[in-house]
Amino acid sequence: MALWGEGVSPTLKARLLTNDAEAMAASWMGRMDGPGLDEVLPTMRMPCLLFVGEADGAYAGVKECITHMPNVTFVSFPGLKHAETFFHSELVLPHVMKFLASVPH
Repeated sequence: MALWGEGVSPTLKARLLTNDAEAMAASWMGRMDGPGLDEVLPTMRMPCLLFVGEADGAYAGVKECITHMPNVTFVSFPGLKHAETFFHSELVLPHVMKFLASVPH
């Protein structure tokens, strides 16, 4: 099984297969009824962290999102695809920890 162009471990495959497909479809359909990102992103005043691999198909969209967010920290990872970014916690977690340490409690 492949996910985001990457191999999936048997453990992750089993976990993904336990998802309720109808509930997930309903969730995505419900998102279409509400306001879009154009309306929501500028209103997000809280600190936000967005990270993406530069080889991820979502890279351009994430770069566009950050131009509309007033309080965003952006981190990109050269050469990484979507799943590679999630599977390389040794690269991502230092940025997440630094961001969380900078957010007022």
